Amino acid sequence: MSGLAEFDWLAFRVALRSAAFNDGRSQAEMAADAAVTVSDFSRLMGGHHLSVPKVIAVCDWMDRDLRSFYRAPPDVGKSRACSSGNVKHSLVKHEVRA
Repeated sequence: MSGLAEFDWLAFRVALRSAAFNDGRSQAEMAADAAVTVSDFSRLMGGHHLSVPKVIAVCDWMDRDLRSFYRAPPDVGKSRACSSGNVKHSLVKHEVRA
């Protein structure tokens, strides 16, 4: 794990291949039901990374929550938002010319 939030593509691929095997229909039929192209469905079955909307559509088709494939980063403590600006302003008197 890299210490960052991740999507578990391997688990997604395993779940998709299992769902497709259990479904038993052609990839074209399953892709149509999932509202993705056959090419996209095939790519996902092969472990390729595709766009979030396509992954969500396939998760919906599998009746799986997208977040079930989300891997949160390790808890390294709460991050605090910066409450002050990063730019230091000095008091400068500007001369006004008439």
